[in-house]
Amino acid sequence: MTNTPYLDRFTTSLNQIISAQPDEYGAFGRDVELGRLVRILNQHKKNSAAILGEAGVGKTALVEELVKRIITQDDILHETLLDRQVISLELASLMESTAGSGFASNLHHIVDEVKANPKILLFIDEMHELIGTGAEGGSGMDAGNILKPAIGRGEIQVIGATTNNEFRQYIESDNAMERRFDKVLLDEFTPSQTRATLKRIVDDLPASAEVPDEALDTIINFSDRYITTHFFPEKAITLLDNALVESKMNNHSVMMESDIASIIHERYHVPMSVLTEEDDERLFQLYERMQTQVIGQDAALKKIVTSIRVRAAGLGDMTKPLSFLLAGTPGVGKTETAKAIATHYFGDERQLIRFDMSEFKFAKQSMARFAERAAEAVKFNPYSVLLLDEIEKADPMVLDLLLQILDDGRLTNERGQTINFKDLIVVMTTNIGHQLIIERAAKSEAYRHDPQHQETFGKNFENALLGADLRQEFISRIGATIIFEPLEIPNVKKIIDLKLSRLNKQAQRQGYHLIYRDQDVIDLIPSFSDSLEYVNEQVVESHSLIDFLVDKGYRKSLGVRPLDDSIMDFVQARMAESILNERRTGKANCHTFVFRAWGAPPDETHPKGSWQSVVTQVELDTQKVGIHE
Repeated sequence: MTNTPYLDRFTTSLNQIISAQPDEYGAFGRDVELGRLVRILNQHKKNSAAILGEAGVGKTALVEELVKRIITQDDILHETLLDRQVISLELASLMESTAGSGFASNLHHIVDEVKANPKILLFIDEMHELIGTGAEGGSGMDAGNILKPAIGRGEIQVIGATTNNEFRQYIESDNAMERRFDKVLLDEFTPSQTRATLKRIVDDLPASAEVPDEALDTIINFSDRYITTHFFPEKAITLLDNALVESKMNNHSVMMESDIASIIHERYHVPMSVLTEEDDERLFQLYERMQTQVIGQDAALKKIVTSIRVRAAGLGDMTKPLSFLLAGTPGVGKTETAKAIATHYFGDERQLIRFDMSEFKFAKQSMARFAERAAEAVKFNPYSVLLLDEIEKADPMVLDLLLQILDDGRLTNERGQTINFKDLIVVMTTNIGHQLIIERAAKSEAYRHDPQHQETFGKNFENALLGADLRQEFISRIGATIIFEPLEIPNVKKIIDLKLSRLNKQAQRQGYHLIYRDQDVIDLIPSFSDSLEYVNEQVVESHSLIDFLVDKGYRKSLGVRPLDDSIMDFVQARMAESILNERRTGKANCHTFVFRAWGAPPDETHPKGSWQSVVTQVELDTQKVGIHE
């Protein structure tokens, strides 16, 4: 080889690297594609090759396999390829400037040295970077334009590699460049081809790393199902490599399914309960567990849980996500239901991806933003609840995109990656038709369950959806539309009790206690059982704190959302004032807060009533006082 200072400086000899460790490089099961590459390189004209395929299918590995065959003088090669040198060039390295030289000068010298050494094959990974790289000042003299004449005249041969999408976007936009390359298309390996590749890798492992066939099957299944933005065989090879490390760190002499599951759980946020298929108890207790979190919507929860169980049994359409439209007045538990699914089905409330759809109400700008944010979130959390609050507020173009997701179970992001949406549970909420729902709730139970009236309500509700600009095609793609009924007072009381119980647990972590349940108050103030208390030798009418909060914080048209404000004003603020005062002064107050209400509640004559919440602080041994759960 003649003097090659620029090749020595800016390129890497694959022949030298692969000769040193031949077992570390190459492609398995690509004989057809290798034969295609060899034929292109032996052509008299158009003898430069573009290897096209998605990231991870083995484009670089195919070039490595060619080099291995050159080194071993394999029979697949024509004699013109037997003594070739394959040299890898990274265009970015040519940006390095030295005295009197820059990108263009460096690349021209590279071309001249390759011309003078006809045994050289120039390999350029990410070949789409030829277009635009190195152009300065609008001259248009980029890497592609420097290389094209030499490639066209057959003075140099180039093997390029890039993805299908980037080839179309960049190379095909330059017709002259595109004509100079013949294509080698690499499809993604099938699971069986990938398994054969893994088996070959495992057979070459040291004896201390034992990988049973069952573990290989798990690697194939998990990488196929959960790693949806990468491709075979690379994603399976990477998972095998990571699982080998995990197995070693866990001191396992044989790779176990738990080692593989740990990698998928950590990197792709798939709940362990899903990976290990320990879902029998989870599914059969799902309804009861969700009932503890979502109060007063038993019929809605039953429909949702039934759909989830059908899907889990493999009897639903597994190519698209489960989807629900939850309709009802504000504050009746729609959003809480999404949280409950994340917590009790996917194992963690953090498995909730939430979008306020009022943020996406401006045409094309919103569609692109929603697509980008949704794809990015789901890419890393494919097993989650996707909560789309107030779906009717989104621009119709966003709904069209969502229609595609509900239909196809996938979305392509701006980098051309296909994101899997099929394992999501999509929960959309809406307040559309809430007046219809309130009016129906006011009717008798017999009326509500009458088939004819149910049909009439269904038609009226669908007309309300259409009237809010939800298209029929979109409505039809939703798995189930579920009506959340306005809450009745007994259920509101249960919700208040649940909120106060959580507040009490927070207080207990700081050494304080909240007493509010009737029986607990009676244990301390016996006359409370008769709705009476004796204060300064006077009789005061006394009532349950929960009844007081119902009056102050619940309206049927607004649901229980105002309750948080009422609890803040009448309970939390009073507790906080005492706690902070104790911290400020250092003077210890009593650590148990006993809440109830004094005065007259509302009645027909006095619709607002004349009562107020009161609190007494006492010091109690809460282990001895009967606290009623």
